[in-house]
Amino acid sequence: MTRPASPIFVAFVALVAFVALVAIPTSALAYSSNICKTGGPTVCTQGEVGPFMQGISEGCGNLGDCTLDDIMTVFVNVGNYVVGIIGAVVLLMYVVGGFYWLASAGRKEWVEKGKKYMTISTAGLLIVMFSYLGIYTLRGTLQYGNVNFTENYVACVGVDTYNLPCDLNSTCTVNGCEPQCRQHYPEVTTIVNENSTEDIFRDCVDKGAGDSTTPGNASGYWYIESSCEANLCYGGEQIVCCEVHNLR
Repeated sequence: MTRPASPIFVAFVALVAFVALVAIPTSALAYSSNICKTGGPTVCTQGEVGPFMQGISEGCGNLGDCTLDDIMTVFVNVGNYVVGIIGAVVLLMYVVGGFYWLASAGRKEWVEKGKKYMTISTAGLLIVMFSYLGIYTLRGTLQYGNVNFTENYVACVGVDTYNLPCDLNSTCTVNGCEPQCRQHYPEVTTIVNENSTEDIFRDCVDKGAGDSTTPGNASGYWYIESSCEANLCYGGEQIVCCEVHNLR
């Protein structure tokens, strides 16, 4: 009988597949899959792209036009999933170890077995803690050039965290952690032509990533450089809030 794939292995494969997709030149993906339609102006939902890619931009989900933030979003999603599984296993090991210890009734072998479970569980707990810290440290290092970007930020976990800072120039909303760009300019204008549909909205653009400013280019995705505003997005000076055109 074939054994089912490990959840950790599935998460790893999903991350590798996403990175491989990002590595493909945008010109090779010069069509829109229209996968992401209902996640708001710029965000793909779990129902559209799955749990590991939820939160990526529509440009990434539909066109493969992915930014560093999209890659980090997937990395954090996969990391949190794996850490969650490890955390559940650690808790189970603590329970088993505690059972052996309490039920030992003086039997040395049961006490030793309980200690063994407790030792393994403690090591696992440390792995979970450092893994969680490592995920966000790596994100901060790659995206911001430092590891202190989370000092005053919170994780968006519910209504109580709405409007609290969760990232640079970003706060928690009903859609999770969103930059001020998306919050200040939530409107989406859709122009339906005979053979295509064009969405016009504002989103965070990485000017250093070489995104096109040429209308009607092969990818069908471009931004208007003259419309860009600073200090409304996560990241450094290269990440700006611009008027984006998505032809699909």
